[in-house]
Amino acid sequence: MTSKNKTKEELTSELQELLLEIDSLKILKEKRAEELVIANKELLFQNEEKEKRAQELIIANKELLFQNKEKEKRAQELIVANRKLVFLNEEKEKRAQELIIAKEHAEQSDRLKSAFLANMSHEIRTPMNGVLGFANILRDADLSGEEQQEYLKLMEESGIRMLSIISAIVDISKIESGLMKVNLKELSINEKLDEIYTSFKPEMDRKGMQFSVKKSLPAIKDIICTDPYKIYSILTNLVKNAIKYSDEGSIEFGYNVRTKSEKAVLEFFVKDTGIGIPKDRQKAIFERFIQANITDKMARQGAGLGLSISKAFVEFLGGEIWLSSEEGKGSVFYFTIPYKSPFVGDSIV
Repeated sequence: MTSKNKTKEELTSELQELLLEIDSLKILKEKRAEELVIANKELLFQNEEKEKRAQELIIANKELLFQNKEKEKRAQELIVANRKLVFLNEEKEKRAQELIIAKEHAEQSDRLKSAFLANMSHEIRTPMNGVLGFANILRDADLSGEEQQEYLKLMEESGIRMLSIISAIVDISKIESGLMKVNLKELSINEKLDEIYTSFKPEMDRKGMQFSVKKSLPAIKDIICTDPYKIYSILTNLVKNAIKYSDEGSIEFGYNVRTKSEKAVLEFFVKDTGIGIPKDRQKAIFERFIQANITDKMARQGAGLGLSISKAFVEFLGGEIWLSSEEGKGSVFYFTIPYKSPFVGDSIV
């Protein structure tokens, strides 16, 4: 009995101990559960913070990306602006150079015009003095008929020379002011060349020089639609110059039919064996008033307008003018006009 009670007490004691352990374990479990809850909340908070931080990083990254794009855009704008600035600077420099050149050209033009006016005064006074002088001489009743005719002839030559100068001034004034017009009419080129040949032949005979004309088209086909006055002026200016700058040898003028850009043109020429033109002067001689340059060693009697008028007339007629020359051997002046015939059209037949 005593042994059984002891065992019961022991079991009771063990049970109590076990219950205490269970309570202790329960307490630990609850404590651990609370710790786990806290840890879970902490972990949840940390995850939320991480997500929040991740969102902030995404936003920051987008902002950074936007800023980089803005920087690239601004960089491109700066590159474009810089190119525009470089272009504007280049244009300013170019414009400045153009203004300098224009100023130099204007100054040169003023100098040439001043020299032209001085020369023009001399050119007009000379034939005028001739007319007035010979008119006074003709008052002398003792002159013979032959002497009177000689002085009348000299007066006529002076008058023709003065009229030629005035006509040149009128032409260049119309060209400068834009009033020159083209008057198209039918013209026989061969007849016009014969007229010019007949006009200059006596002067060529007096100089003892050979004078010839070349006509490449037969009758009818030589009739073209052009401005007769301008054709006559161009050819007479060129022939006059050839005679003026040639003292011996020969002068030939005429035309050939050529094809240019699949269209027929008449290529006129005036060839002389005169003093020729230096290469550095060959472009300048077509400039207006260049003959008026009193330092020009080649300058002879004349207003210095013939070649510039001829160049302008050729361009009015839709052609071009040029020359080939060698100093001391002679020159060949060429110019073209469209071959517009009312009978054969614009093609060579």
